[in-house]
Amino acid sequence: MARTARTHSDSGVYHAILRGVNKQQIFECTEDYQRFLNILRTLTVQEQDESGHRSKPNCVVYAYCLMGNHVHLLIKESSETLAQIMKRISSSYVYYYNHKYGRIGHLFQERFKSQPVGDWDYFLTLLRYIHQNPLKPHLVTSLREYKWSSWLEYIGQEKNAFCATNVVLSRISLEELSNLIAEPLAEKEEEGLLDIEETPVKTCYSDEEIWHVLTNLCGMTTAAEFQQLPRPQQKLYLWEAHTKGIGPRALSRLTGVPYSVVQRATSAENDKRLQAGMVCESTLEDEDWYSYCSPDEFEPYPEY
Repeated sequence: MARTARTHSDSGVYHAILRGVNKQQIFECTEDYQRFLNILRTLTVQEQDESGHRSKPNCVVYAYCLMGNHVHLLIKESSETLAQIMKRISSSYVYYYNHKYGRIGHLFQERFKSQPVGDWDYFLTLLRYIHQNPLKPHLVTSLREYKWSSWLEYIGQEKNAFCATNVVLSRISLEELSNLIAEPLAEKEEEGLLDIEETPVKTCYSDEEIWHVLTNLCGMTTAAEFQQLPRPQQKLYLWEAHTKGIGPRALSRLTGVPYSVVQRATSAENDKRLQAGMVCESTLEDEDWYSYCSPDEFEPYPEY
């Protein structure tokens, strides 16, 4: 599709990615997604003092997409630098997340990834790339179905919009932009773009879908049958189900296996043990390790 080359005159525009540490999911439920968006929204607000003077917002957001374990932002510096903005976003969300789920420690990779946006054509490429993210892992078949990206703001389906869609749509019509968003990026166009370097897993399963996954893995169809399996086999199947995007709390609820066991089975340390082929019948030493190891020795994954 032919496009007129235009120079993006604004400086301080970046494509930035926040990633969950160790590929950890950072959104467990609708409330978490909404909380993250509320944090973004507050950073785009212009506050007014008693004299009526309106302050500059912390930043301007042109696009966003919240995936299971990472976030894409197309963002412009305003009263704060990109580093300050990203620190404010991550610290606010981590404080909420850790308090809600009773955890401590890092949630995001220590350093976010970012790259400057130099011109209008590249800006449009990033708009396409960010909004097309939910289509790649087949989370949805239409971008209108995905609630956690700014595309709903562009097409007027988001009541609490905060993105600077008017700035973008003053330079390109919604019809033309919609056609661009609907056109998959070619491999050549994706060269040099920041990527999460992983394929997001499905993050929303019904109980029936979870049992379908478990049955395919181990042949068991009920919690009673699953509980008859030796504990090491339970841990293996729980871990394999977790790698498909099913969280520990859901697995514990449906299988009847204690949450503490499921959490350890799906931990990063157990991941290493399973990858190394260290799966065997329980020994006293093995059970002692799982029962008494320090929380610092493994990184539990939360419910998705």
